Amino acid sequence: MPKSEAKKVGLKEKDEMSSDTLMEKNNPEGGGRETWDKKLDFLLSCIGYAVGLGNIWRFPYLCYKNGGGAFLVPYFIFLIICGIPLFFLELSFGQFGALGPVAIWKVAPLFKGVGYCMMMISFIVCIYYNVIIAYSLHFIFNSFTSVLPWSTCGNVWNTEFCRDKVQNANVTSPPEWTGVKCKAGAGWFDATGMTFVNATNLNDVGYMGKDDWVNETEVNGSCITFSTASQEYFSRKVLRVTESIAVTGGIQWELVGFLALAWVLVFVCLFKGVKWSGKVVYFTATFPYVVLFILLIRGAMEEGAAKGIAYYITPNVTKLQDISVWSDAAVQIFYSLGAAWGVLLSFSSLNKFHNNVYRDAISICAINCCTSVLAGFVVFSVLGSLAHQTGLEIEDVVDQGAGLAFVAYPAAVANLPAAPVWAFLFFFMLLNLGLDSQFGMIEAVVAGLFDEVSWFRKNRVKFLAGLCVVQFILALPMVTESGIYWLTLVDWYASGFPLMIAAFLEIGCLSWNYGVDRFIYDIECMIGKRLFLWQWWKAVWLVITPTCIGFLLIAYLAFYSPVTYNGNSYPSWAEVIGWFSTFTSIIAIPSVALYQIFKHPRAKGTFFERVKELLKSDPDWGPRDLHIEYKYKSNKKVIEMEERGSEPLTSCCAGEQSSYSSESLEPPSYAAAV
Repeated sequence: MPKSEAKKVGLKEKDEMSSDTLMEKNNPEGGGRETWDKKLDFLLSCIGYAVGLGNIWRFPYLCYKNGGGAFLVPYFIFLIICGIPLFFLELSFGQFGALGPVAIWKVAPLFKGVGYCMMMISFIVCIYYNVIIAYSLHFIFNSFTSVLPWSTCGNVWNTEFCRDKVQNANVTSPPEWTGVKCKAGAGWFDATGMTFVNATNLNDVGYMGKDDWVNETEVNGSCITFSTASQEYFSRKVLRVTESIAVTGGIQWELVGFLALAWVLVFVCLFKGVKWSGKVVYFTATFPYVVLFILLIRGAMEEGAAKGIAYYITPNVTKLQDISVWSDAAVQIFYSLGAAWGVLLSFSSLNKFHNNVYRDAISICAINCCTSVLAGFVVFSVLGSLAHQTGLEIEDVVDQGAGLAFVAYPAAVANLPAAPVWAFLFFFMLLNLGLDSQFGMIEAVVAGLFDEVSWFRKNRVKFLAGLCVVQFILALPMVTESGIYWLTLVDWYASGFPLMIAAFLEIGCLSWNYGVDRFIYDIECMIGKRLFLWQWWKAVWLVITPTCIGFLLIAYLAFYSPVTYNGNSYPSWAEVIGWFSTFTSIIAIPSVALYQIFKHPRAKGTFFERVKELLKSDPDWGPRDLHIEYKYKSNKKVIEMEERGSEPLTSCCAGEQSSYSSESLEPPSYAAAV
């Protein structure tokens, strides 16, 4: 090598070493990884991630569907026995290991595939989640008008079945002689469909002067449920939805532009790491609460709001006898807190070692669930007003997912005074909710790959830009005219079952393999004191929560139903694609386990000897801060520190404001934990 090139290489290596040394010096507790600037950065990031569209829309829908206030009974039961324990476990695991969702599995290398599974789930969901953000951007930009385009019929995209507040008087009725009565929210259309009138009705009216009819008669016309202006705007203008997933249609170029803008927003907010994104959430995580309280006050002032709230909170205790109510409550808790996505592991890994993760977990869970309850009051106060104005029953207005977010609520805000202002605030709130969740999932993917591939870590901006471009390209089928079918397909299959598999293996590994006693000891090392109600946490982590997740897995398979959109079934080839998206993440678990068995440095001997060895933690597992003494950790790094003349070690259990030390609790032996 020429001398000049060797000198450049030497300078480069020296600079990299100096950079790493400086990072470690400035951030000893993170072991060379960046950490949150302030505790509030972490809390708001977790709150922003956990509080998403599921809290605002899915919870109120399920609450109404499953008995109103009675639904809160199973909801809070599953919150206590499944939601909080899983959330607390994941935050503690991430903070103690201070590694990304993949590298942290040095706690038991055989389970490393669980980390890849979590990362893949987040990667796939990010693809379609930004499409929903693109919908929000579409509505935001179209709110800057004196008359909201989704508030009236008579536009080029509307059909004859559209009815708005002005056209509600144009309701036609069936011919009186037919005896047919259209339900509320429907009208008679002579040239659409056929209706069979039975003989009884014909005899009752003496049709054609006869009262001895014995056969039914076919009448040209039928009762058609009116579609709201907002429904037709979303399906015929925004989506231009085709009749099935098999009919692709053209590309929605307007949505493509908004999708690109959504990815630009994500990149700008994340390319500088948590030092920047941790500040962005000061606004994105708090602004939705401002809008929720404003809309609650304004919605409660509308006529019919009380009826909507009554639907929301009136308990129907007979519903508690239905197993589906309990299943819905458990699944809602599972989704709303956002465990097993790798996001919580990523966020908590950037905490300082002695951060009180116990207090954080309880606080975030409480805020998350209170937000769901608050959102229920907001949504149903306004939907009650909408039902009053349109003549529809609330059960005909309320739907979950996009149906509520982009159809029912836009129709509701369109009827408020100064509607464009309310529409902007509402969709800007949706944008913030979506971005917060998207930030978390992208960070989980980034953190997982950074710990595994050094080039990604050293070229963060290039890597993040490439990741955003790849996911933008993969989302293009979802902004075609059949895009909503693709979005629904991936949403149906990509997250539910894989998430439960990942959560079950995560809690099983830490409780049964690593050892629940040792895990509790690790938490006490971090918070510096005896874990409050530690017997309870041991019981839920060891038995109750794994059992709950196991029943959910069984229920998912036992009561499986194929994907549908607006009642339309998908072709078999689409279901195959859906299941492929399911197993894309799950397959990582056995694949990586096999790779570890044959390639891991500690894997030696027979197959079963290798498995047994890889169920144990790596020698360097423990606090990333080398100054913290940890009884299970290898002495190798300790010797290195002593040779470098580093500061003396401190006990990992010596809390800053507590006299508790590791000597006050003898840690369980590792052999007993395996």
